[in-house]
Amino acid sequence: MKNHLEKLIWAGILGLCCFQPVAAAEYKNTRALRQVTVAKAYFDVTSGSPGKLVNQLGFIDKAYDQLAKAGLKPQFVLGFHSAASAYVTKGSEDYVTSDEEIAAKKKVQAWVQRFKAKGIVMEQCMLAAEVYEIDPEDILPEIDRVKNGYVSTIGYQAKGYSLVPVN
Repeated sequence: MKNHLEKLIWAGILGLCCFQPVAAAEYKNTRALRQVTVAKAYFDVTSGSPGKLVNQLGFIDKAYDQLAKAGLKPQFVLGFHSAASAYVTKGSEDYVTSDEEIAAKKKVQAWVQRFKAKGIVMEQCMLAAEVYEIDPEDILPEIDRVKNGYVSTIGYQAKGYSLVPVN
């Protein structure tokens, strides 16, 4: 028994002596960003899934910050279409009904404020608003209204913006 206990103690000591904490890996996008000074992206925001939409807006914000930190000038446009349109309207319970949707809408409204403060352009497709029976006056004032989101998407791509689907 004593011999067994000694072996366990020595194994523990040996394990501690050999243990070296692993440093957190630092991942970079150096190759992709080489010789890039401006990052132009058009985010086609269509997701009507409350949790997914909120998470994706957070990822967009993180991408903006990472590009800026890397010394680039981010030029982002968010185009709201489809079911995402319900989340960029005034009020908390208009156009959404479940507790999860209402909570997500409040978070989306906060993201809209943050994006506006960063100078990010946001547009609401009025064709989608019509399909989803959204009154134009109910769209958040920080968001520009465009006649056709497809036309905006095409225009921004013609100007060199990368299309990033968010669905």
